[in-house]
Amino acid sequence: MWNIAYDLNRLIPPIKSGYNFIKSIKLYIPYKEIGLKTLVRKEQPLPFFYEIILKLVDCKYNEIHNISELTGVEEEILNDVVGEMSGSDLLYIKSNIITLTPKGKESLNKLKRTVIEKEELNRIYINAITGEIKDLDRTYKKPDYMCPCLDEKIKITDEFITNHFSDFDEYYQKRQEDYEVKEQHNSIRNEIYQIIGKEYEKLCYIEERAFIYKNIRDNDLLFECENDPENIYGNTLARQIYDCTGARSFLVPPFNCGKYLDIQVSIDGEKKENTEKLVQVLSNNTTLDNKSKEEIEEYYFTDRYLLENEYFDILTSLKNIKPSEVVISSGELSKMLNDEVISALQSIINKTRIYIIYDKNEYKISQLKSKLMNYMKKNRNRIQWIEQENITQTDIVLYPQCLINIKYNPIPVGKDYLIEEVPEIIFDREKIKIQKDSLLTKNK
Repeated sequence: MWNIAYDLNRLIPPIKSGYNFIKSIKLYIPYKEIGLKTLVRKEQPLPFFYEIILKLVDCKYNEIHNISELTGVEEEILNDVVGEMSGSDLLYIKSNIITLTPKGKESLNKLKRTVIEKEELNRIYINAITGEIKDLDRTYKKPDYMCPCLDEKIKITDEFITNHFSDFDEYYQKRQEDYEVKEQHNSIRNEIYQIIGKEYEKLCYIEERAFIYKNIRDNDLLFECENDPENIYGNTLARQIYDCTGARSFLVPPFNCGKYLDIQVSIDGEKKENTEKLVQVLSNNTTLDNKSKEEIEEYYFTDRYLLENEYFDILTSLKNIKPSEVVISSGELSKMLNDEVISALQSIINKTRIYIIYDKNEYKISQLKSKLMNYMKKNRNRIQWIEQENITQTDIVLYPQCLINIKYNPIPVGKDYLIEEVPEIIFDREKIKIQKDSLLTKNK
């Protein structure tokens, strides 16, 4: 049929005993980026001239004129330097006699001095669910459209900062190891002496992938998240989904999915079995040779249910599939025709006739139509748009190779609905032609 150019294994969701997989979603975890005003205790190499003066004073050369005679440095300059050292609590001067302070003796032994300096620590990220302090490479200002986010559980108050002083200091130490000390190639250790206060604070998010399952026995929903071994995010989403707006943003209100509510979505046992066989073959073949490739293709090119979002991979493989006609009928075109799919349609438009059947009530359909036609430029006449109303399922015909049907199953969650997609692919040439003709004839 065609060469399978995408990775099927990445489309297989984690299996959970006693549960049916529904879908995966992007889940946005809140972080607070803050800056702190601090006083930092820094150890610095003792200046060489400081070292000379401390050693001379320790050897009882404790008057300015003695040190001047031994070093050849003018007394006026020495007075300034000794004054600086006295201000740093290294020397004590009384009646023109210089003595070492306890701090001066310690500095002489270590050949280092300690100073307290103001420093701003910026771009500190605090997980607003767990309170963890960390560095982040990438953040988002806000969640994507129709993607849930968790509400903050932790506020970055003065009390939080005080209670987590040691955590901030540990983070500061690690930041030095990662960015400063490695470059300086020395063993100087700085530490936070005091946190004066917050310089700024702003909300941002990281993106994680969450999986939604339905309990086979009682239909309860279960949420689990990647990179979350204790399932803190999944459990938080399960609690917030009933009373937090951000956590509910992937749900659809009844007036937006009413056309799906009276449709019964049944599961075909044979297609389900074929899908399970494909998953089993993929799991058993970690390395791909000719024999395993043939085995995968045997179950791939058979009537079955698609893996999650697999239809996107098929649509972006249009140049490889080379259909003579493409028919897309959907009330969810804003999701179906993303930039990658539009680019794939553009790549075949010279040799392929394209029909797009759209629901006139779909949100922002006119903007999507303009966007796609702008992509096509001189080949716009090879795309035919057909208006319809109340489209209840998605049909994609890649003629004569395959037919994809996507049914939509609303699952109640409080007053709203989680929309489960049930996509299937059919390779029977006769059924493909019948469906193509039916779609185009019905909409003439």
